[in-house]
Amino acid sequence: MTTSTSPDGRKSRRHAPLRVADPGELFAAVPALLGFPPERSLVLVCLHGPRNSRLGGVMRHDLVLPRSADGGVTPVMDAAIDRFASVCGREGVRAAVALIVDDTADHEDEEYSAACVAVVEQLAEQLHAFGTALDGAYIVEEIDEGAPWSSLWGDFRFGVLPDPAASSVAAAHVMEGRQIRRSRGELVDMLAPGDSRERFLVARAVAAGVHSAVLAVDLAEAREDPDDRSRRQLEHVLWQISNLASGERLLAPEIAELWFAVANLDVRDALLALAAGDQAEAAEQLWLRMAKLLPANGRAEAAALLGFSAYVRGEGPYAGVALTAALQANPKHRLAGMLDAALQNGMRPHTLQKLVDAGYAAARRLGVTLPPPAL
Repeated sequence: MTTSTSPDGRKSRRHAPLRVADPGELFAAVPALLGFPPERSLVLVCLHGPRNSRLGGVMRHDLVLPRSADGGVTPVMDAAIDRFASVCGREGVRAAVALIVDDTADHEDEEYSAACVAVVEQLAEQLHAFGTALDGAYIVEEIDEGAPWSSLWGDFRFGVLPDPAASSVAAAHVMEGRQIRRSRGELVDMLAPGDSRERFLVARAVAAGVHSAVLAVDLAEAREDPDDRSRRQLEHVLWQISNLASGERLLAPEIAELWFAVANLDVRDALLALAAGDQAEAAEQLWLRMAKLLPANGRAEAAALLGFSAYVRGEGPYAGVALTAALQANPKHRLAGMLDAALQNGMRPHTLQKLVDAGYAAARRLGVTLPPPAL
């Protein structure tokens, strides 16, 4: 699955553009840019500025090479390259650098080297068709201090990586409060289903509350103020976000009640606006908790909210993992599907502003005041 991140997330706009001086420094910055050190991956780093020294977006895809020398570029890599190139074309990227990270790399194996070069040459050709120059392509077994890197295509340089944790880019991201995970697998594990006993209790509470929830909908529609139920549900979710942030532990019946609230699209739409405010991280903790404990449909709704919030903040890889979890739980989830398509196509976080604005409008219709957007 392709993951991407753009440099224009809400927090990153507060800081000066990030710059690097040489390939080793660039590669050491990749874990901070992606949020994790990639493994067995093709990574494309977009460059900007007069000397192509300013970092732009970063895209990553699992590296899938052919099993034989005459296999050419695999269909999986062909599709990934097309997507990389189309994103660069749409964003007006003038130059980029490619990096292959592969701990199974065998530099003495001519078939392996030929397969890597074939990927890079096709990438260069596709990028050129969209007006982007591939400034270089390099290979490294792992992104770690002291790991040797070398050129695959273009210039012919080599060196060793500096400490990724000490890079200027890592420092800037830490200052922004972003976490750098040990691997992409760690991100996936964060969304793994929670304790089986807790999930059983939550599922039982959901099943017990279904009849009451349906009755509540019918009663709300019959009242003079049909928005009263949605208003109370939204206020309850906001209250529980504050509770969780203060260290309170949510019980199974409370999580079930929250699921019935976010299943109400009027409430769900209003909650999207929280991604732009100071309560974004607190809300994400609730969405994560719900995604880990709720049955399929509830997991999908909570994971979609989590993915949206991460996307708005510019955390593309985290958003991708959350949206994948949402679609695995419910392949027909419309919001998750739309967001996943946008992320896969490299749409920048600011393109989601309309959904944030719609969230504030939905809350106003219900008579609820949400925290203002963060500056």
